[in-house]
Amino acid sequence: MRTKYLTSSALVAIAAFGAIPVAAQQVTPVPAAAREVPPSPVAAPTAADAAPAAVATPGVEGDIIVTAQRRESTVRQVPFSIAAFSGDQLRSQQVFSPAALTQTVPGITINTSDKSLSIVAIRGNVSTFRTATLDTPVAFFLDDVYYIANNDLNANFYDTSRVEVLRGPQGTLFGRNVVGGAISVFTNNPAFKTDYAASITGGNAGYLRTEGMVNGVVLEDKLAARIAFSTERSDGLIKTPNQPGNFGEVDSESVRGKLLFTPTPTLKIVASADYSHSTGNGGSVQLMVGGNGAIPATFGNYRQEKWVNNDYARAPFSQRLRGGYLRGDLDLFGGALTSISGYRLNDSSSFLDNLPTGTVQPVFGLGQSVRNRSFTQEVRFASGANRLSYVVGAYFLSADVATKNIFDYSPLPGSSIGGAIPPNPRVTNITRQQSGHIRSLAAFGEFTFALTDRFSLAAGGRYTSDRKSVVYDAFSTTNTGPIAVFAFPGTVHAAGEQTWNAFTPRFTAKWKPIDEVNLYATYVKGFKSGGFVDNAYLNPTIPLNPEKATNIEIGAKSRFLDNKIDINVSVFRQETKNLQNFSGAGGLAHTYNGTSLAKGLELESVVRFTNNLRMNLNYSHIVGTYTSLKDPAVVANYSGNPIKYTPRDAVIVGGSYKHDLTNGALTLQSDFNFSTRVHTDDANTLPLYGNIYDATKGRTLNTRLTYDSADGRWSVGLWAKNVLNRYQVVLADDITSFLVAPGNNRYWKVFTNTPRTFGATLSFKK
Repeated sequence: MRTKYLTSSALVAIAAFGAIPVAAQQVTPVPAAAREVPPSPVAAPTAADAAPAAVATPGVEGDIIVTAQRRESTVRQVPFSIAAFSGDQLRSQQVFSPAALTQTVPGITINTSDKSLSIVAIRGNVSTFRTATLDTPVAFFLDDVYYIANNDLNANFYDTSRVEVLRGPQGTLFGRNVVGGAISVFTNNPAFKTDYAASITGGNAGYLRTEGMVNGVVLEDKLAARIAFSTERSDGLIKTPNQPGNFGEVDSESVRGKLLFTPTPTLKIVASADYSHSTGNGGSVQLMVGGNGAIPATFGNYRQEKWVNNDYARAPFSQRLRGGYLRGDLDLFGGALTSISGYRLNDSSSFLDNLPTGTVQPVFGLGQSVRNRSFTQEVRFASGANRLSYVVGAYFLSADVATKNIFDYSPLPGSSIGGAIPPNPRVTNITRQQSGHIRSLAAFGEFTFALTDRFSLAAGGRYTSDRKSVVYDAFSTTNTGPIAVFAFPGTVHAAGEQTWNAFTPRFTAKWKPIDEVNLYATYVKGFKSGGFVDNAYLNPTIPLNPEKATNIEIGAKSRFLDNKIDINVSVFRQETKNLQNFSGAGGLAHTYNGTSLAKGLELESVVRFTNNLRMNLNYSHIVGTYTSLKDPAVVANYSGNPIKYTPRDAVIVGGSYKHDLTNGALTLQSDFNFSTRVHTDDANTLPLYGNIYDATKGRTLNTRLTYDSADGRWSVGLWAKNVLNRYQVVLADDITSFLVAPGNNRYWKVFTNTPRTFGATLSFKK
């Protein structure tokens, strides 16, 4: 593999830097060995490291420290829209995966029901493609290591320190240049103390989750170790009348080990390795009928009910994620030098059958296997806090990616495609294999100059050079001749290579008119390199233009009335050119470029009535439009249509009340998540079928009741999610042409939310 020789080179580089790094993001650097943060309560104490979960500021408990600017700061000090959550918050709200973040952040879409493909959207930047070499517009990082594949988002949150959700382009300081935003997860590092924590959760549908951690000192003040694990299983809640078991079945286990080494007072080194394995029966896929016509007899045993899967074949998946990183932080010249070397492996497979039939053969089946290997190396230096401060660095990525898709087509008699493909039960099978290599080089920097104590200007940029190559093979195992509807010639072989370069700047002005208010204005560009057209049936090596985003954002972050009220508000305008849009129109998977414009407002507010009573309201308003979107495969013009998977309005209202007892405390928490209806395809045909379109509206109530002991060592909680049992469609694909000839009815493959779940959690820590 091309990346093997890079690993040893990177380790040599780290040694040369003094094994550089974990606390490179200080506002005022302090000796590496002296950085200590009190442990957080509940299941997993916070480590003494550069990624603390939360620290207390005068009058406010639990201000979260973030490193979105490669320095420690609070959310109020970051000059762009960001949401942050401590590990304790995530555990108490049962947020154990990236997809569950939709419970806490309004206006974003994260759907991992299809285990071969995650749907992620922030501010209208969405990816729905499976092409091996294409990047995602929303990047996922774990401990500052970039994950290259969409289905990496099946990762499990455990022993988590905090999660940051960054909205908008991150083209300057982040390891990977992105156009839509970033989800950055930090796990707890070892600390020089002996402690442990454990929790167990049980719920309906056979749900069982365990999480634990052990931290110990190996050599006093020199070497500490930490091991964390998690397991999760469920019998699933989606009924499957035509087969045994339920959809939503899952069985997973994860483990992570870390070592902390501090050979000198100014040097800190962290080595980490992790492994996870998940199997199950996929997500909540269903078929819905738009319109009022009769169900064709060819559908077989079809039940039009909520949360019922009518397929005849199971949709199993299996995924192994593993890897590790070596990070060093060195106090140097009044600042901090950081090096991070990461290596990730993803091996996964899934089979998703679609649509009901009178036989065991699916009308359309998709089998996918993924094998990805990636190496990343980042080196950066953050100066101390001076009138002129800066962060400069370099980034390298080398990845080998491979995807194999097996498409089974067996359309029903009388369907539109049935005349071009041999009908059910005969199967037309097409296999598509892609293997590619990605190499990315980048240099970045940002300089901040404080003109006065209250006003500062920042300017920075990143130069990115991405080279991608692909080898493409497609063939049919059942048909030797062409398949007319797909213009598929029988066998396709092609290869291609191309390089894309870009410079993306950022300019920011920050003004603090009074102590309680921070104002900012930011202009930033983001870049996502090109790739190759996702279409094995035409020319799979046609280059896809790189995606570029320009975002203008103005915001205010404030705290009033003796720290009782927080109000953070931002307005933005983001234009994306050469939008890499995926479509399945006409039964033909393909990708093409377009242009979109998203404008909106984001609001986050907290009211602390007393130390024990607080409420929060988070709101997102986004108007997104495809300003130019012309599909060359089906000769359709979607310009002017709303952007898919982007609710116009979304709001989360929540509150908590803590009642002190003589031997502990009882806390009641509730939150209600509402989002308006969304479009799920470029043509925006879903509104014509109200029963499906209306079901895309989100109305979810979650609640929790927790008892914490007076010594803080154990807690027990009762929880319920989707208390009102509201049904929601989160993804929909029009697959009418495989079932019938289009008429008054349309037929949609949909992914849905999960029915009401409830359970109890017991946690204990030393």
